[in-house]
Amino acid sequence: MMRLAALTLALSCWPQSGLVGKFGAVRFAADSPNYYLEPGESLHPLMPASGFRGTFEGRLRVLAGGEYEFSRPLQLDGASGTHFKLNAGDHALVIPVNGERSLRLEWKAPAFDWEPVPLAAFSRTEAVETHTRARRLVANAGCANCHSLPASEALERPAPALPSRANRNWTYRFLQTHHGAGSHAADLAAAVPPIPPARKEPKINEVAIGKGGELFGTMGCVQCHPSGSLPAAGSKYSLAALAEVLESHRPSMLLDSGEVTALAAYLSRQRDAAYEAAAPAGDAAAGTAAMRTLSCAGCHQPGPKRKSVTAARCAVVATKWTAADQRLVADYLGTLRASVSNAPLYSARHELEKHRCSACHAAGAEAPDLEGVGAKLKTSWLEKVLWGKARIRPGREMRMPHFDESTMRPLVAALVKREGLAPGEGITPPAFEATAREHGLGLFGTNSKKRGMACIGCHDWGKNKALGEEGPQLMAASERLRYEWYERWMRNPARILSGTSMPSYFGGKADARIPLLWAAMDWGVKAPIPDGFQTSDLEVSGEAKPVPGKDAVVIRWDMPEATPAAIAVGMPGGFSYCFDAGQVKLLYAWRGGFLDLSGTLLRKTDSKRLTPTAALIGDIVWRAPAEYPVLFGVEKRIPARRFRGYKLVNGAPEFQYTLDAVSVRESVAAGGRRLTFDEIREPVFFEGKPVPLGKNVTVEGALP
Repeated sequence: MMRLAALTLALSCWPQSGLVGKFGAVRFAADSPNYYLEPGESLHPLMPASGFRGTFEGRLRVLAGGEYEFSRPLQLDGASGTHFKLNAGDHALVIPVNGERSLRLEWKAPAFDWEPVPLAAFSRTEAVETHTRARRLVANAGCANCHSLPASEALERPAPALPSRANRNWTYRFLQTHHGAGSHAADLAAAVPPIPPARKEPKINEVAIGKGGELFGTMGCVQCHPSGSLPAAGSKYSLAALAEVLESHRPSMLLDSGEVTALAAYLSRQRDAAYEAAAPAGDAAAGTAAMRTLSCAGCHQPGPKRKSVTAARCAVVATKWTAADQRLVADYLGTLRASVSNAPLYSARHELEKHRCSACHAAGAEAPDLEGVGAKLKTSWLEKVLWGKARIRPGREMRMPHFDESTMRPLVAALVKREGLAPGEGITPPAFEATAREHGLGLFGTNSKKRGMACIGCHDWGKNKALGEEGPQLMAASERLRYEWYERWMRNPARILSGTSMPSYFGGKADARIPLLWAAMDWGVKAPIPDGFQTSDLEVSGEAKPVPGKDAVVIRWDMPEATPAAIAVGMPGGFSYCFDAGQVKLLYAWRGGFLDLSGTLLRKTDSKRLTPTAALIGDIVWRAPAEYPVLFGVEKRIPARRFRGYKLVNGAPEFQYTLDAVSVRESVAAGGRRLTFDEIREPVFFEGKPVPLGKNVTVEGALP
């Protein structure tokens, strides 16, 4: 018992993400202190919609020490103000709240301009009951089928209507272990004969089964239905019934007839012999009577709701809740009964769980992370995606479901409000002249005479696919993005998405190219095609063989021996090199010229269905050793690497990345490379030689 108590205490002190909101007797967990409230709304159901006062408390993590300024007064380590000199590490944080209708905490430091404090910077050790477990218990028991609960609290997926499409043998075996129905299983199965499918049995073959298995994995089905979670689908339904179930699936996966057949064919192979044994004959009349006794209609044929749940025990459904579970549920139900205001942000995390959004939108997954999505995308675009079927990558394998507007509208508003912003389109972009569209279009292309930055090397433009790596669609991106987010992204993309291969082309807000690019995107579907997609562009501009001038030429392109995140740099004087942002490593250097792109500009694959790479002009004079050049610790281990972008310094790129938690800046020139470490506190070796301890330590390595 003592060990268990010690473990419980240790877990209660374990850091968790987010902060604790403390408003009088109300305590709740919050992802961040940010919020936006409309009249009649509050931060928690038990808080009044106006006049609330309290604090958000927890820890603030600072990765690099220095001078920090915050957008509002707060307390750090007991000191109050907006300006602080902070060391790297965690600091005790208290944010006072005095009834404001909105709060959006931002900070800036010498290394970056104003930006919202990221969620990863907040943590708490104080355990706060968020009712998550209680809500799951209530949801799994199906309480909302019979009882009146707020719509935001109903997590469960509705029980199927009776009769269903399931065959009688499966129904009988299922009822034997379902909510005390075992002794009536045969009679109940006789009372609910399966609905015969309206469609004919589809014809399938091994090709269809294989395609269905591929779709199940790539579309995202497996995220909500992990392998083995549908073990008896083929035993439960006929092939035609399976197809009808898939067609009526909610949310809709926008399946065409061929995909429905393929998925049904694949799922029909998921069988369990225990559910296929012949069910004994039953008495349908006795089964109908048993349905009334067991209150089956409460879940399967819901009618008018009863009054709110008043106790944590149910005489109808065998919940198997422990005494601790009952206390938890009772407290949760008491909160619902005592609610005094609408709290959309409090409900947002439950809505995301209810719709299983995090199953696909997890950090590092193919689907984008949902952190900051309300600040990135216009509310109108979120609506078009969720219930308007708008897509910018319709050919993508992972598929975004289609939802009902009534179901998702509250969540869309909450996604924006939790960023501390009002739902809408964001700030109004700067006004621009008609000629700005053409100037911006020139920047997107590869024509150096139009100051082209070759954005189309990584980004699609309408139906024209990117020439190299595939990035987000640029045509009409202004329809999706809030201008304030777009501007911050263009100035420093690595501050928003760590490890992105998007370069930092721009400095301050005054860079005139930022609104020019927006103007070109705002042209929409009527926009001309940027230079570089057509053969005639190459003949006129000569961009197939770019030549460095007084400044370096930097191109994001598919390069030999490199990952798709390669960056090719041509320096004045005939010296060139390849830096691989994927490996965070200088790969090789060559002399004699730069690149010949003529074999890659107009085709995505070669005769062997491989992505063609740029051809080097000249001879390679240096290759990186197999061992990583920077090793940490006395054991000389390879550090964790993360690319953070680059910026142009005196016309040449300076690459920025982290090795473990150490920030590094690297520049390369003919004859050598230079690395600057922000701070070294442990043994570090560069090219086998020890690096001095200290701050802003610079080392150099020779190149031929």
